[in-house]
Amino acid sequence: MRYVRSQMTTKRDLCFILTVAICLAIATPFAARAQTSQPALSAEQEQKIAGMLAESGAPSVSVAIVERGKLVYAKAFGKASFSPDRAADEHTVYAIGSISKQFTSAAILLMAERGKLSLDDKVSKYFPEMTRANEVTIRELLSHTSGYSDYAPQDYMIPEWTKPTNPQAILDEWAKKPLDFDPGMRWQYSNTNYVLAGRIFEKASGEKLVEFLHKNIFEPLGIHSAGDCGVDKVAEDAVAYTRFGLGPARPALREGPGWYFAAGELCMTPSDLALWDIAFLHKKILEDHSYYDFTREVRLSNGDATHYSLGLHLDDMDGIPRISHGGEVSGFLALNTVFPTRDAAVIVLSNQDAIDLIGPVGTMISK
Repeated sequence: MRYVRSQMTTKRDLCFILTVAICLAIATPFAARAQTSQPALSAEQEQKIAGMLAESGAPSVSVAIVERGKLVYAKAFGKASFSPDRAADEHTVYAIGSISKQFTSAAILLMAERGKLSLDDKVSKYFPEMTRANEVTIRELLSHTSGYSDYAPQDYMIPEWTKPTNPQAILDEWAKKPLDFDPGMRWQYSNTNYVLAGRIFEKASGEKLVEFLHKNIFEPLGIHSAGDCGVDKVAEDAVAYTRFGLGPARPALREGPGWYFAAGELCMTPSDLALWDIAFLHKKILEDHSYYDFTREVRLSNGDATHYSLGLHLDDMDGIPRISHGGEVSGFLALNTVFPTRDAAVIVLSNQDAIDLIGPVGTMISK
């Protein structure tokens, strides 16, 4: 499961840059729009998104926009499924992949507020059998500075992943290997970190992660579509698609239950993800000190920047602070971008992997 940065630093960068250059020629500036009563997206921008979707060959792209702390726009373009033919709409559910990590971080921060754990606890307090568990902290897991190897670095499905697994099996294979570097010395994205963090959460809290999220985050915020992709899928959800080379979209194989857990198991609509963004912007779930930990950049031992906090990528867009994260699981791409100084957010989800559509669409809306 590859992490998709808001900057979309992949081998498709050249295509991304060219597409964005075209998009910016017609985009209404996000900052200027927030100061006026203009609609969130103009008809011309909607036509542009539809054209980008058609050119990409992807089935659909679904968008939600938050301005002034409110959901002001939600619309899906294209198909939730090609066969049977079914249009996507704002109620269609998509996998959000690694965007799930910020929910895992929020759950752990809530447990810290309740005195059940500390971000500075060592892994050894919960799982002493893991490699160098007496040196790695929960904070280092959540900030990808632990040194544990990534069990899911690939951009494609492998046969083994179609079979069910469980978090403990992943940890037994990957969190008992030698570390890739000494804790705190480097930043290296690793889904293993979040599988281990999720197991620590469950051990410390005595609760299942997704059940806790429903009770403490989703239900209080009115988020009704969220769930575990491997368990809660229904026929109305978006179908996963992929493609080979420049070929047409085709149904993608899906990961078996247990492969993503706290690293990327959630599905929801863009509108419901927007409700989370609004709560995040307005600090509705966590206390101020937890929000500070959540969004504060974790520095390396030598003081070098990581541009990452706890499940969140930190940078700026034309001088405007930006907090973001992307996600990719088989058949889905996702991008969630929050602008805290503008009380705004942009969410873009798509039901096809192997094509960079969410980046250009997200940039066009945000600029």
